[in-house]
Amino acid sequence: MKLVMFQTVGDPRLGCLIEGWIVDLTLAYEAMLHEGGRPKARARAALMVPPDMIDFLESEDEALVVAADALAWVMGKNFAAGTVRGFDIVLPASDVRLLAPVVRPRKIICAAQNYWDALKERGAQPPAEPKIFSKFANSVCAWDADVIRPRMTTELGYEAELAIVIGRRCKYVPENRAYEVIAGYMTYNDITAGDLTKRDGQNTRGKGFDTFSVMGPILATRDEVADPQALRVRLAVNSRVLQDSSTSHLVFDVPKLVAFCSEVFTLEPGDVIATGSPRGLAKDYDPPAFLEPGDLMETEIEGLGVCRNRIVLET
Repeated sequence: MKLVMFQTVGDPRLGCLIEGWIVDLTLAYEAMLHEGGRPKARARAALMVPPDMIDFLESEDEALVVAADALAWVMGKNFAAGTVRGFDIVLPASDVRLLAPVVRPRKIICAAQNYWDALKERGAQPPAEPKIFSKFANSVCAWDADVIRPRMTTELGYEAELAIVIGRRCKYVPENRAYEVIAGYMTYNDITAGDLTKRDGQNTRGKGFDTFSVMGPILATRDEVADPQALRVRLAVNSRVLQDSSTSHLVFDVPKLVAFCSEVFTLEPGDVIATGSPRGLAKDYDPPAFLEPGDLMETEIEGLGVCRNRIVLET
C-alpha cells in the first residue's frame, strides 16, 4: 500500500493513495463493519485502523491486514463507497492536502558518507562502520511545502536519500531479520546548511532547522518495494539534474543500517532512518550549486514519489 497522511478539515487522517484517489482507511473499515452488521463499528475501526500513522504502525501486521480488507471493500465498490457521518470515504487526491507520511517521528537517524560514488567523487575512504547523526521532529517538512533558508546560512544544500520507516519496537535486530521490522520506505531530503556544519564541526545546528527533513509524499509498505538496494535516486533544482544515482551504491545497505542503529537505540514505530546521499552535492559543484530563495527542488526515489519544494528566505 501507498500510505499517506492527509488533511481536509480537522485533524490529519491516515489514507491510502490508489489510482488518483485517497481512501480514508479508518472510515472505510468503519463502513465495511457497519455494512456487515457489526456492532460498535466506529470504536472498533478507530482501534483496529487508527487514523494516525504512528498509532497505525504500532498495531503492526494486524492493522495492515485490516486496512487491506477495507481497501479491497472500497475497490469492490469501484471507489463509490459513500460517506460515514457526513465524511467522504474516498476523495480525489487533488482535493486533499498531503502531509509528511510520519508527521512527528520520535527519531530521525541519518547515515553519513554512505555512498561509494560520493566517496569516490571526494577521494575519500569509506568509514569502518556506519556514521550516524540525529535530526528532530521540528525539521519535518511535507513533500510540497516550502523549505526555509535560515538567515544564519549562505550555503544551503540538498541530499536526496532513501528513508526507511520502522514498523515495530525492536532492539538488537540481526541483519537477516531486519526487513521484519521495516514498515516501508519514503523519499527523503536531508537539507543541510553546509557552512554551519563546517563551522560547528558537527551536524546538530546545520541540519536541525525547521523544514530540514523533507519526507513523502507516500510511505510505501515494504511489499511495494522489491529491492530497496536497486532504486534510482534523483534530484533536480529548477529542472537541472544535480544528483542521479542508485541505492545499489550504498556502502552499508538497508539491513546493515537497521541492525546497526538497533544496537544503539531502541527503534520504535515511525522512526525514520535516512540512508545517506549519493554524489552531486551542492558543495561539490564548481561553482557550488547552493539553494537560493525561489529555487524549485525536486527529489525522487524510484517508485516512492517526487518531493517538490520551493526554497523561501526566513522572514
